[in-house]
This record gives sequence, C-alpha cells and structure tokens, in this order.
Amino acid sequence: MNTLLKTAVSVVGLAGLATFYAPSQASGVELKLASFTGPKHAMNRAFFTPWKKEVEKMSGGSLTIKMFVGGKLGKGGAKQFKRAVDGVADISFGLQGYTSSQFRATTLIELPNIAKDAVEATRAMWAAYDGLLDKEYKNVKLLFMWSVDRPLIMTLKKPVRSLADLKGMKIRTPSQMQSKTIKALGAVPIPMSITKVYNGMARGLVDGVLTSTTTLQGFKLAEVTKYFTAGLPWGTSPMFLVMNKKSYEGLSPAHKAIIDKTTGAKPSERGARVYEKENADGWNFIRKSKKHEFVEMNKADLQKSLNIWKTTSREIIAETAARGVPAQKIVDKMLAAN
Repeated sequence: MNTLLKTAVSVVGLAGLATFYAPSQASGVELKLASFTGPKHAMNRAFFTPWKKEVEKMSGGSLTIKMFVGGKLGKGGAKQFKRAVDGVADISFGLQGYTSSQFRATTLIELPNIAKDAVEATRAMWAAYDGLLDKEYKNVKLLFMWSVDRPLIMTLKKPVRSLADLKGMKIRTPSQMQSKTIKALGAVPIPMSITKVYNGMARGLVDGVLTSTTTLQGFKLAEVTKYFTAGLPWGTSPMFLVMNKKSYEGLSPAHKAIIDKTTGAKPSERGARVYEKENADGWNFIRKSKKHEFVEMNKADLQKSLNIWKTTSREIIAETAARGVPAQKIVDKMLAAN
C-alpha cells in the first residue's frame, strides 16, 4: 500500500472514530434548569414547563430540559445569575433586583410610571436591550427577560390609607431601586428575598411588604397579610432566564436554532402574561375574601406621591448616569416602547 493510500485510510479511520464517539443529536442532550421557587410557582408551572415541552417536541426528544425547582441547585434568588455563569446550572431563573448593582440599566424599569403592566414593562426592556441593556448579560446567553405585574403594599396590623400612615413603617422591598422609591414616601425599606417574607411578616420583622398579589398563594402571604393598598403606580420588577455560554455554544446547530426560535423578546411576553393572569386571580381572591381588605390611598396623597416620585426618578437617573450607565437614554427608550 503506497504512502498516499495509507494516509487516506488513516484519515477515514480517524473520521469514523470521531463520528462514533462524538455526542450526536440522536443520543440526546439534557440541560439543567435551576429555579429557586417551588414546583407550584407560576413561572415553573405555567411558563418554564410549557417552554421545556416545546423545546423537547421540536427536537424530537433529542434536547431535553430537567427542572431543579425549590432551590435544589442552590437556595435563594440572589446567586441564580452566577450559577448560570459558573455552570452550576445550564439555565437559571432569577430577579435582577436581587443584585441591583449588577443590573443598574435593566432595573430602571422599576422606576414609577414607565409601564402600566407586566407586558408593557417587558416590551420596554426589550426595546432598550440592544446596545444598552445587553452589556449586563455579556457573560450568559439571555433566553427570556420579562416583568411581573405592579406591586401593592400589603400589611397585617395597620392599613396604609395615606402617606402619614406609611411614615416610619418597615416595608420589605425586592430591590435597591424599589427601596429608594418607598423611602422617598417616608417608609423604611427592608431588602428581603420573597422566600423569606412569610417568616418576616409572621415574626414582625417587617410591617408590610411591597409585592404583587401573585405571592398570596404561591408564597402563602395571604396567611400573614390583611390590608392591600392599591392605586400607586409602582414600577415593576424584572426577571430573567439565562443560559451558561458554554452550554449554549456546545449545542448542535439544530438545537441552537430551537433555543433561538423559542426564546427572545416576543416569547418573553408569555411570562409577563402569566403574571397578569395570576395578578387578576389574586385580586379576585381578595375581593371574595372576608379576611382581607382593599385600601385606596386618598387622592391628595396619591398626587403628592407622584410629585415626590418625579424628583426621586430624576435623582436616580442622575445617580445611575454618574456610574457610567446612559440612564436617560434607556428610560426614553423604555417610555417610547408603548
């Protein structure tokens, strides 16, 4: 056998071995999805599970997603982004507000009066994504970014009917941005993960909580709250589902195409719509409940709140801009989205 023929045989042989040992689409790829919330939480039940099924159906079962809920890959919401970056999970769910300093651009959506509901807020964030928010996600593959519905002030012992009632009250807030807006109204902000709020309310560590009605059932806050102050146009809290970069880059072109097709701006609105439905269910629950009461802040104090927030928003935008974030440009993009 001449040298040229020997070389050809060797190349063919090596290629065959490489094909034999390389992971094929048919052999299947499983991605780990980490969620710090329980299996009955709206996102796990009504958003991530349908997406998982869609991916698996489109791939013919060759790309699957295994969900680790209830913090099985790590408790709490604050470290979920890092778990995706580090590869502890292939995909992770979390809130940007839990590490606000890392997401100064994205959390501008939490300013009051930018969007009236979760869907509008989701569209606003994606409108500002390219060239503005995208820098905050450079270490991951962003799959979904969406918002929850507008929050309420929930209290147990004392209703909040006016700004005077709110003054000095310890109110749980989900993020640094919301802490600034609640502080501007005279309350004392207490940063706290939603998973700790039930005990915080039950033990009197906080007087109230700023959150949406979707937590009444999912986190059992209906058991430790009585009064619900509506009417204030709070900003909404953003959320993410991100993927480890190596996990994404390691997928076959066909699997990447499925991930790309099923995620992004428009599909993210599904998460927002789940929250809007859960929010409506929460409102209906309160209306029918004999143990709970809606409270409307008086109109004079509502207007006063809006005036205070105008000043607060300008201060936050200026402070954020001083840290190198084009805050005003981002806010303008968000406002123009709807």
